Amino acid sequence: MRSRSRRSLPCSLSEKFICLLRDAAAAHSLATWLSAEGWGDSRMWLVSQAGGAECEIRSGTAKALSVSSTTASAPVAAAFEALGGDGWVRVAGRSTDAFVHDGQITKSPVRALTLAALAPRRGECLWDLGAGSGSVSIEWCLAGGRAVCVERKAERVAHIAQNARRYAVNLQIVHGDSRMCLHDLEPRPQAVFVGGGFDKTLFEDLRAMLHEPWRLVVSAVTLETQALLMQLHCAHGGQLLHLQYSEAEPLGSMPAWKPARPLLQWMWSAETS
Repeated sequence: MRSRSRRSLPCSLSEKFICLLRDAAAAHSLATWLSAEGWGDSRMWLVSQAGGAECEIRSGTAKALSVSSTTASAPVAAAFEALGGDGWVRVAGRSTDAFVHDGQITKSPVRALTLAALAPRRGECLWDLGAGSGSVSIEWCLAGGRAVCVERKAERVAHIAQNARRYAVNLQIVHGDSRMCLHDLEPRPQAVFVGGGFDKTLFEDLRAMLHEPWRLVVSAVTLETQALLMQLHCAHGGQLLHLQYSEAEPLGSMPAWKPARPLLQWMWSAETS
């Protein structure tokens, strides 16, 4: 389901769901969430005391039930037919407004290339070091994997948690510095992504502790880290990409190109070292 800031397209297909709920408050939360995500026109049935002699069924749209006083006695069930909105896209590179962030987020075009380089496979684990908003980890999980996000800033940890709840992904969040907690992270990864705070010591620590085949993707925008990636590429091989793109943005009354910061991305696999 898409963020409210994205305009929904007409949906010609509908899906039907039956949910067992904790109580009336959970039913109200479900109706409110559907409305907030653009599915307020969905037909919804709320069952109170399901299966009992005093079973009662209320019906209406999700939007109507979200603003009405909802009373229900356990066991509670809700059935709804999702109408009016869009489902989530199935490829990497979702819009940045699909995530809560403070500006520190891997932008959509770069994120699509990053996920392609990480090559997620079902059941594999990703370590996302310096995770920011957690957008890379969430897209990894939506591809069938699980992830461990490490982030040292508390406000970004909160953003990751909020994004993870929205997408209901298998994601573990660690609040701390990547180098300090590296040896405590579990489970061991098949892929590691470093979006910030990369240095040679971190690379050597990862090489020393990870013994099974694993792959590494590092993105760098600062000159110092870019220089390090070029050195590591010369010493260890892998693939080095220079990425730069521009977006059309208003300049006065007319659009003009606004270039993003040039980014260097190094992809390396321990299997080929």
